[in-house]
Amino acid sequence: MPLLDIDRIERVSEAMKNLSFKPMDLFDPRFYPPKNEPLEKVLMYFITMVAMDHRLSRPGKLYKAVIDGEEVKGADLLYRLGMKMFQSNPDFFTPENLSRVTVKDVILWLSIGNTSPPDPVTRAMLLNDLGVKILRFFNGDPREIIKLCNGYLRRDDGYGLLDLLRMFKAYSDPVEKKSMLLIKFLSYRGILNVVDEENIRVPVNNHLTRIALRLGIVVLEKHLEAKVLKEEEVGFDEDILIRYTVREAYRHLAAKANVNPFHLDDFLWSFGRTVCLRDEPVCRICNLRNLCKAYETRIYLNEHTYYNTWFY
Repeated sequence: MPLLDIDRIERVSEAMKNLSFKPMDLFDPRFYPPKNEPLEKVLMYFITMVAMDHRLSRPGKLYKAVIDGEEVKGADLLYRLGMKMFQSNPDFFTPENLSRVTVKDVILWLSIGNTSPPDPVTRAMLLNDLGVKILRFFNGDPREIIKLCNGYLRRDDGYGLLDLLRMFKAYSDPVEKKSMLLIKFLSYRGILNVVDEENIRVPVNNHLTRIALRLGIVVLEKHLEAKVLKEEEVGFDEDILIRYTVREAYRHLAAKANVNPFHLDDFLWSFGRTVCLRDEPVCRICNLRNLCKAYETRIYLNEHTYYNTWFY
């Protein structure tokens, strides 16, 4: 099983105290609905978009395009296309419509030029599942989900937001990447006031996993490390174990550095896209390089390989 390096976590946390953490802007109109939109529409937009926020690029097929003269890729492109749909047809995001969305609808929505989304069949299934269950269990009103949880992420009666989200296939990841991402977005938008903040975790994706392995705050067993180095695909259980350990490492790191886990996630996500890149990390501008195991050893682990998932 992957292990935490507590000593290295403590050293990295000390360095983190000297960094600035700026929350992402969840009101940027290029990606997200404006402030004056009705709560129900904003909720359905975020629930839908986060459900689609997984595995957008594949080897040899990047998910990128030029929109309004600007090249955008990955999640940025996804949310740009989301807002284009929201502006032209906001009813697309209603539970009624999601319950009957087709594969063709998904392809038309998330394609631009020669760029198209991977696994459109799976994506249509996830949207159908969202729509059907919001209609069936919440009277078609996503605000009922927020009311039921009463600000709690976990509750003994099973009505915490994390508990409720688990009924949807898109949010069934045991490591709760999409659930935590949605909670972060709703928190930043002022829709959700989290009562039990001790249950907040970072939403673990590829960037956060890669950074944790390179920093050395998570140590893989030899057979797993060999798989990562060879870019050999891991199994379902191995993926869960790795990401859960990464999540725990960042839980400790956030606590020791006294930083909100969501703010830490914002930093790490940006850091992974601009500095600690997958193929050519820019170590010369990295503030953490003197604490980085990869920089010490010159063995730059990437995130583990695991493509067949909608969890992240």
